[in-house]
Amino acid sequence: MFSNNKVAYQRLNVQRLVLPLIVGCFVLFCIVGLLTPHNPTHRNYNQYVQTWSNHPPVDETKLLETLKSLLNCKSSDANYRIETRGEFYVLKNFISPRRRPPLECHESITYTTHGDYRFLDNVVPLLERWQGPLSLAVYAPGDEFGIAIEVLRYLIYCDRQSYLVEEFATVHLYFDFDRVPPKPIQFYRELLQKPPDCPLNNASFLFPTLDNTFNHTYPVNVGRNIARDAAQTHFVLASDIELYPNPGFIEMFLQMVINPAYQFTLNIPSVYVLPVFEVSDTCSVPENKTELLSMLNTGEAIKFHEKICAQCHTVPNYDEWLQFDKPNQTMDILSMAKREGRFDLWEPIYVGTKREPQYQERLNWEGKFDKMTQGYIMCVQGYNFHILDNGFLVHKPGFKNLTEAARPDLERRQRKFVEEVIYKELKVLYGENKHCRL
Repeated sequence: MFSNNKVAYQRLNVQRLVLPLIVGCFVLFCIVGLLTPHNPTHRNYNQYVQTWSNHPPVDETKLLETLKSLLNCKSSDANYRIETRGEFYVLKNFISPRRRPPLECHESITYTTHGDYRFLDNVVPLLERWQGPLSLAVYAPGDEFGIAIEVLRYLIYCDRQSYLVEEFATVHLYFDFDRVPPKPIQFYRELLQKPPDCPLNNASFLFPTLDNTFNHTYPVNVGRNIARDAAQTHFVLASDIELYPNPGFIEMFLQMVINPAYQFTLNIPSVYVLPVFEVSDTCSVPENKTELLSMLNTGEAIKFHEKICAQCHTVPNYDEWLQFDKPNQTMDILSMAKREGRFDLWEPIYVGTKREPQYQERLNWEGKFDKMTQGYIMCVQGYNFHILDNGFLVHKPGFKNLTEAARPDLERRQRKFVEEVIYKELKVLYGENKHCRL
């Protein structure tokens, strides 16, 4: 009896000691948590970089087998057809690659972009660096349709790098219901099969100036959505035609995304961000990050729109991004960010999929703010923006300035429409988040 009471007394003493200890540890843990700087917007991946950067790339066969298993995607057809979209006719797959069969959805990344006849001189320089599938939506209303066809004929038959267009480019044309081409579509399809008389020197006369002689606004987001929806691959890089990627990007990205350290990003709302830059009109576009960093140090390169809206295109952890000079052909995720806090007006350009929210097609290019609505939706949906350490885009040489980009009347009108009409719709459709801004 005495022995049992002693054991009970010992247990009681242990409980009296343990309970305060547990409570004390919990309080200490809470205090440390409160005092430790915490930023939910960023997540650092340096441990992954250190772990995986020295792993040799897998061979192409193994790479494609792994991607096919991981993505489990469905390939789309590449047949020509006429569709309607809002107030537009779309000639989908009007031009298809002639030098290769259609891709399976897991085999590459498609660069999806848009333009009208004034911007088609960027196609070949873009493909020289991209070396992969391109889905291009060309706005060609009324008489502009014939001009666009002539420029495309030159690119297919006359340019010194025409083989790139034949191998990689898929072109879709679109125009308003009330601005159809002056001749039957079959006439232009047959014309594309006939080589033109190629100029001996260059085709500068075929690429008119950027002045809008037809005096209409450009439905930029219609083109963006057409090009992205028509892509045959799972991964897409939705960008602008004057933004050129660093060579070797496709293979580096695909090798990265199959690494076990990063495969989890495929199963959550994620996109993969490329920082964007401008270079002087006296410089060539840098071939790799080492060259880009050197040009940034000399002032020959600057952040994209640094003179217009620096906060719109400065990626999170930018200073850290500048410290990672990767002369080799490898890629990792540097950090993860949200589009909130001081990045709530951020307009990232990224590799994503066709599942990401579409661009608002009622907005035009001249009025600006044309990508903000998509960014707001992605913020509300909790997207993770993964910053790539060895991927970047560079604008066609020539610094942008605020004066040449300003269209105050159109900007005020479009901004008001976004705030008073579209924003209300988005809150009904997607909900609100106090951290998300439009």
